[in-house]
Amino acid sequence: MGFYPVCPTSDEYVLGAPLFKSITVNLENGKKIKVDAPKNSNKNLYVNRIKYNGRNYSKNYVKYSEITKGVKLSFDMEQKINYDRGQGDGDQPYSMSLKTK
Repeated sequence: MGFYPVCPTSDEYVLGAPLFKSITVNLENGKKIKVDAPKNSNKNLYVNRIKYNGRNYSKNYVKYSEITKGVKLSFDMEQKINYDRGQGDGDQPYSMSLKTK
């Protein structure tokens, strides 16, 4: 789907490349998780840009507590890696290898 849990004690799902052009998950609470990647192909393997509910999203993770409220994630897939995406402060997911305050 384009996201997965890495650390079971964290509320974060790391964003990766979806395997589908479109998928919808109907949640028990009546909300939906919609993932779109219309340009996804065997050539367009890399995430160029992500939109979260229609707004540009630079983070490399989403929070479980937020996506259960319903979300639309739109992935713009390209042939080349966008090395600038997800490099800002706070864009990286939790890591046990980093000291926490």
